[in-house]
Amino acid sequence: MPSRTALVTGAAQGLGLAIARALHASGHSVTIADLNLEKAEAAAATLPGALAIPLDDRRKDSFAEALAAIGPVEILVNNAARTQARDLYDITAEEWDDVLSTNLRSILFATQTFAPAMTTAKWGRILNLASIAGQRGGPQVQGAHYAASKAGIIGLTRYLAHGLAPHGITVNTIAPGTILTEQTALAPPEKVALVVGQIPLGRIGQADEVGALAAFLASDAAAFITGTTQDINGGVLMR
Repeated sequence: MPSRTALVTGAAQGLGLAIARALHASGHSVTIADLNLEKAEAAAATLPGALAIPLDDRRKDSFAEALAAIGPVEILVNNAARTQARDLYDITAEEWDDVLSTNLRSILFATQTFAPAMTTAKWGRILNLASIAGQRGGPQVQGAHYAASKAGIIGLTRYLAHGLAPHGITVNTIAPGTILTEQTALAPPEKVALVVGQIPLGRIGQADEVGALAAFLASDAAAFITGTTQDINGGVLMR
């Protein structure tokens, strides 16, 4: 497979970093974009040749600055997200707007910025990170705004897939369930045991498993897959 240029947002840690590592292992040139530039630079330092840039996903001009800094990309992974545990009645308008801006509107801005060059090249891969929370909802979700944003990602992915398919660009969603990251590692053991008890495969997922799925969807082997939601949840949600 030829080496491509890839940009992963929110990739200083967690699933974003796992995806960046998988793409790097596949031979691609990877740029790690994150609001926290110091952490992004530390992450990039672990991947020979990788770049790190600052990116505020809530601002369209920040994506324009990213394009100016690194040029066109062939693989765009929209991973950046804000999670916020909040009771329904405690969500403010400001917090709602910030979560939706970070998680959902950012994908619009990223696509508007980077898809034109993909269209010209007649090749591109766009991967959007949703969540099982956008499919199930329920009290286990960190907040109504988080669930709504992740459900919106699935709908936006399908819209983009239709519009960009004639130009050789595929657009897919990855919807993880509970995956072991820095955040989930801090959960109390009794809560982890409760979650594992609800997973048919009997374990929490690994971040590199999500990375492997992303690397496949970004490959030439996945050229006939677009507009899909790829579940990776151990069987919690079967469709």
